[in-house]
Amino acid sequence: MDIKKDDKPINALPDYEIRTMKDDLAELGLKKLEKEAKTFPRPLPEVEEEPAPPEKLPILPKKAPLPGTEELIVAEELAPPPPLPQIEELKIPEPAPAYAPIPKRKNRILILVIILIIILLGGGDFIYWQIKKPITPPPVQPPPVVTPQPSAPLILINETKIISLSPDKSLFELLKEEAKLEQPILTFKRVALLKNEKDFLSLAEIFQNLEIPVPPYVLAELKENYNLVLFSQATGKRLGLISEVKDDLNLKEQLGVWEQTMLDDFKNFYPSQIPGTRASQTFLDDIYQGIAIRYVNLPYSTLTLNYTILNNLLIIGTSKELMYNSIDKILGIQ
Repeated sequence: MDIKKDDKPINALPDYEIRTMKDDLAELGLKKLEKEAKTFPRPLPEVEEEPAPPEKLPILPKKAPLPGTEELIVAEELAPPPPLPQIEELKIPEPAPAYAPIPKRKNRILILVIILIIILLGGGDFIYWQIKKPITPPPVQPPPVVTPQPSAPLILINETKIISLSPDKSLFELLKEEAKLEQPILTFKRVALLKNEKDFLSLAEIFQNLEIPVPPYVLAELKENYNLVLFSQATGKRLGLISEVKDDLNLKEQLGVWEQTMLDDFKNFYPSQIPGTRASQTFLDDIYQGIAIRYVNLPYSTLTLNYTILNNLLIIGTSKELMYNSIDKILGIQ
């Protein structure tokens, strides 16, 4: 069957009259509260539902007294304000990376640059320690020994031999040793004698070392440019002296005076053979290629003492062959 529902909404609160604090205080009491409680509308039973057993019926809680005006005002004041609509948080886009990804090729270049920098740093460190390390000066090398050269030869010669004087041997002994060495026949070997590392014996020193007493007037007419030579012939080595002269006429005169003792004075001018006693008491004349030669005979025909002056050159020799070959070289015949 149809049940007419009340026009009032279900569980709607009854209309309350507006009270003042004064009225509430005057009429406050249990009766007033009971009266207000009776006026609370009862809930309507639901349609076509069997009533629940008595033991299961819910017990309605007692209604609390309605708050007064002041309480409503206080409650309204204490009620938290409605929440503000939430503003969606602005999302700041993340900043782009400071550098873009490097392609593989650039990565390789960067790696090579880094390796190069490491190598340069390592090399710089090595150089730094090499500079910092005490430098040991290299050993001082002695300067190369430069053998001085004698003056130009006065005649065409075949060989020049430089010999240094020795404190243990005399010049005559050195010449004897040199005369024993192999030398082609009819050749001239010039012997240059060093008295120290750079100076050669002068002509006066040659005479002094061979113990040849030269008259001062003869020595005054001789220049310093001279050649001491060894001539090789079939019967042995013969020693000769060639020197530039200052005045050939004056020198011839002085040599004529010296002939009296010249053979004895040149006793150390024979390195290969002993000259022996003279075969002629005085010097004799000889002519070769129109050139006058003064000589003295010795026991051996291949051994003599002779001299001549040609083209301002004084030649003193110990054999006829030496003298003839010297003249040929000066005249340009050989």
